Amino acid sequence: MKNIILTMFCITLLNSFAFSQNKVETLELIGKKYTVTRVFPAEIIGEYEYEGNGAPKVLLNKDGSGYFQPHQTDPITIKFWIDCDEQGNWRKQEGGTGRYQYTLVVQYLDGTNGNYKAGSFDLMGVMIQPDMDRVSILGERFKAL
Repeated sequence: MKNIILTMFCITLLNSFAFSQNKVETLELIGKKYTVTRVFPAEIIGEYEYEGNGAPKVLLNKDGSGYFQPHQTDPITIKFWIDCDEQGNWRKQEGGTGRYQYTLVVQYLDGTNGNYKAGSFDLMGVMIQPDMDRVSILGERFKAL
């Protein structure tokens, strides 16, 4: 009987780990607190090219690292998170034709461009456009869906 109870307890414990929510962090940006996670939807990961043809680019890696390249300057190394609720569920704004958007919180880690000061934070929208078979950042940098 004790073995059965112990086995059931172990199964319950393993299930709770398997179905646990994304790790949630709190960041403050422009006087507002954001709950964020570094677990991302697969469709946003990848390299985004300007109008789909090259630089300036944005790179989002699955570990929350990457770079953001402003116009006519070198890429800036970034760290990013995705906006989520307190349970780790991604916040998603839905639009027409099946489109939806996530919000990233981005921290600039280096670079000499005064608009993107090292250590500063920014918000960046990532629009998933299934009707166009693409994902876009800033409305001008794209990657295939």
